[in-house]
Amino acid sequence: MDDSKQRHGSGSQRHKIALALQGGGSHGAFTWGVLDRLLEDAALEIIGFTGTSAGAMNAVVAADGLLRGGPEGARQRLREFWEAIGKMPGFGTPLWPLSGEAQSKVRLEQMPGYLAWEAATRNLSPYQLNPMDFNPLREPLTKLVDFERLRAEKELKVIVCATNALTSRRRTFDNRDISVDAVLASACLPYMFRSIIIDGEPYWDGGYTGNPAMLAILPPLPKSDLIIVRIDPIIRNDEPRTVGEIQDRVTEVSFNATFWLEVSYLGLLLKLKNRGFLDDRFTQRIDRLNFHCIEASPQFEKMPASTKRNNSPAFLKFLFDLGRTTAEEWLDRNREAIGKRSTLDLTKLVRLDLMEEADELIRESEVSVADSAAVDKEKPKRPVARS
Repeated sequence: MDDSKQRHGSGSQRHKIALALQGGGSHGAFTWGVLDRLLEDAALEIIGFTGTSAGAMNAVVAADGLLRGGPEGARQRLREFWEAIGKMPGFGTPLWPLSGEAQSKVRLEQMPGYLAWEAATRNLSPYQLNPMDFNPLREPLTKLVDFERLRAEKELKVIVCATNALTSRRRTFDNRDISVDAVLASACLPYMFRSIIIDGEPYWDGGYTGNPAMLAILPPLPKSDLIIVRIDPIIRNDEPRTVGEIQDRVTEVSFNATFWLEVSYLGLLLKLKNRGFLDDRFTQRIDRLNFHCIEASPQFEKMPASTKRNNSPAFLKFLFDLGRTTAEEWLDRNREAIGKRSTLDLTKLVRLDLMEEADELIRESEVSVADSAAVDKEKPKRPVARS
């Protein structure tokens, strides 16, 4: 058995899984906890990642650790990364006396330092506020991730996406061209950071066009399970009223819109497949995949959006623990389904208006096919000419 087989296990008795990781700032520590628990499970073999923003960082850090030291190496690398994030000065620093759970309820926009930052970013761009183009995330990524190794890797798939600020189009970076700049571009909120220039073009956060880019990872996957780790709240119970709350909700809505667009597309394809409207080649490709989702939506919906910028160690540890617990509970409920069937019915997640339109198109197609068959049946047969 070669080194890579030893790193990842024999694979013969392990379920192959790929992970789709959403972005969400500091809430990405929840994903760290989910990954930590999944990596701990000897029955699972991670064969690919697709991630956006914080999800992209989790993806490349975990992938680097897997290639260096298997699942334990990935767990250690992720811990080092998030501990480095927690050591940076940030908006949550004054909250150090509070527990992580208590911090999850704190609206940073009520703190003077955060209010000053909000006022500055409403009037000055990152090009004025950050003329030296300093990005604190570059150092830990450069230190912990060997991007040359990721680019040379053929088996473990890694995909991140970013948004071209000029064309509005999504660009996906895979093992062939992934880099620290690609990951930073995937996490580049334009009111916080200057655009990341790649191949002469400016890129912004990938969440605007893919949160995450799920369709990009499906073609290279063998028979496996795709697990989506969702952290961006879809529902908020309170109306956003302050400028900061409105801006944060606009970002959440736009990031969720890209997620629902891909889910709707996949759900529509599955619906068409189930009705027999797709050819066998596509049916075989999509039948080899099972879909799942790990999330803690009730908890995240209660957290103020501004907590995504709280990087205090206690809060990150709280999210990590929440992620591990959520993953543990998910495994307890769904372990027997892994490798056998989906626990996420994508057809039920399609936007209602799209599903109604699809149903109408399917009904019209079925009527058209039936009518054509009836006409063909009623046509008189031409007599066969005899010589």
